[in-house]
Amino acid sequence: MRYLMLVMTDPTAPEPAAGTVPDVDEWAARNDASGARVMGERLGDPQDATDVRVRDGRLVVTDGPFAETKEQIAGFDIIEADGLDEAIGIAAAHPMAHVGMIELRPFWSGKD
Repeated sequence: MRYLMLVMTDPTAPEPAAGTVPDVDEWAARNDASGARVMGERLGDPQDATDVRVRDGRLVVTDGPFAETKEQIAGFDIIEADGLDEAIGIAAAHPMAHVGMIELRPFWSGKD
């Protein structure tokens, strides 16, 4: 099953103890080698975002940032896992699970 991991900052997270946060390059290399990580990338700054909408047939384009929240999406990973428990294990090993947060969402199966 394929999952999207939204890698997010969390300014309210406590400062972790030294040496307790996994290395992101090691996490990526391990999951790339196992085939669990399909792809992933860091994202640009929120102020560089562009919002695109069509309302009443009219294109509306707005420059970012948009969210009125302290958390920001910093990147994403697409992973393959046998189920939610395995996906949670992969996400929990990501460094941002220790200093930020991970939103884990399955891809839509189209079977609704």
